[in-house]
Amino acid sequence: MATSIIKDLDYIYLSSHLPEEVSFETDAASLKIDIYVNNKKVFTSDYYPYSMEVTIRDIRSIVEAAMISERLSLSTLKIVATEPVEQKSNTTYDENGNIYVNFDEQPAEPITETVDGIKVVFCQFRTSRGSDTFLNQSFLTTRSSVLLPRSGQMKLCHFSKANAHPKNDVLVYYEETAHPGRVLTYRYSSTSVQTTVQKVIVTELSHSYFTSIVNKVNFTGCRVLGVEYRLGNRLINIFFTDEEPTATFKFLNAFNIMETAYLFNTTAIKTDVDRSETVCGNQTQFYDETVKVRHEVETAPLTHDEAMWLNQMLTSRLVLKPVDNYDTAQILISDITSEVSDSDKELVRIKFSWKYADGNEWL
Repeated sequence: MATSIIKDLDYIYLSSHLPEEVSFETDAASLKIDIYVNNKKVFTSDYYPYSMEVTIRDIRSIVEAAMISERLSLSTLKIVATEPVEQKSNTTYDENGNIYVNFDEQPAEPITETVDGIKVVFCQFRTSRGSDTFLNQSFLTTRSSVLLPRSGQMKLCHFSKANAHPKNDVLVYYEETAHPGRVLTYRYSSTSVQTTVQKVIVTELSHSYFTSIVNKVNFTGCRVLGVEYRLGNRLINIFFTDEEPTATFKFLNAFNIMETAYLFNTTAIKTDVDRSETVCGNQTQFYDETVKVRHEVETAPLTHDEAMWLNQMLTSRLVLKPVDNYDTAQILISDITSEVSDSDKELVRIKFSWKYADGNEWL
C-alpha cells in the first residue's frame, strides 16, 4: 500500500493563506488523519477514500482555533496520515476439527505519510504579496506610523528566519536641549544575527531608548521628535508627543500579538442604577439594587491608518485596561460606532463604550 500528499505545502504560511483542504492519494482502505499544532494533537479522524483520494477540509479553522486557544502568534503544523495495520492470522485445527485463529502479538509497523515543519504565523487578513514576501517586508502590525507619548513604549514584532541578519537602519530626528526648535538628524546602522531558529522577535522601543542612543554622540542632551525605523525591507515611522494619553488599552491584534493603544480622547462615565422600591412602616426603602457603570469614549481625530488599526481592538478577543504600573483588568467593549472614511476633508473619530469584565470599578 502507498499513501502520498497530492500537492506539497509551502514551508511557511500566514494562517489566512493556509489551504482550506489537503488531499492524499492512497490505495489503503482507510486513513487515520492527525493534525498537530506545536506537537499537540488538535484533530483526529478516520477517512475513507473516494477514487483513491482522501480530502481533509477546514485546515485553516482547525489551526487558527488551536493558536487562539494557546495565544500563539507562531506555530508549527504537522499532518500525519496513517494507513490501517493488518494483523496476520495463523489458523490451526485440533484433532476434533476445532478451528483456532491466532493473531501476531506484535502487529506490523503502521505506514504513515507525514507533512511536517510547516511554520504558521497567525493573521486575520489576506495579502496579495503572499506569506513569505509579506513576512520579509512587514512588521507584525498593520500600522505604518505610530504616535507615542514620551512616557510610553511600544513592542515591535517581526518574524525572523533562522540566522537571518537584516540591516537595522534608524534615522532619528531630534533637537538639542540647548537649542530647541532646530531639528537635527542622526543615523545609525547595524547588522547582526537575531536568532538561530525561526521565531517572532520582539523589540521594545521608546523615547528614552532613542534618546540614549543620540546622547552617546551628542553630550549636550537632546529631545527626540520622530524616528524612521527600518529593519531589512520593513519600515515604520514613530512620532513622539508631550501630550499624555487620556486612556491606555492593551489588546490582541490581527497577529495574535499584544499591542498597546494610547488614546487621546474624551470619556464620559455613565452610571445606571436599577432598583426596586417598597414602603414599610411609613418608611420608603430600596432593595435589589444593581449598579452598572459604562465608560463612553470618543477618540481625538485619527488618520485612516490609525482608525483601521484601532478597529482591531474593538473586535479583539482580549482587551485589557492597565489599572496601575503592574496590573491590568479585562474589559468588554460594546456600543461601537466606527465609520472610517479615506476622505481628506472628514475627520475620523471612533466612539465606543467599555466596562470591566468582572463588573467592578478600580480606584
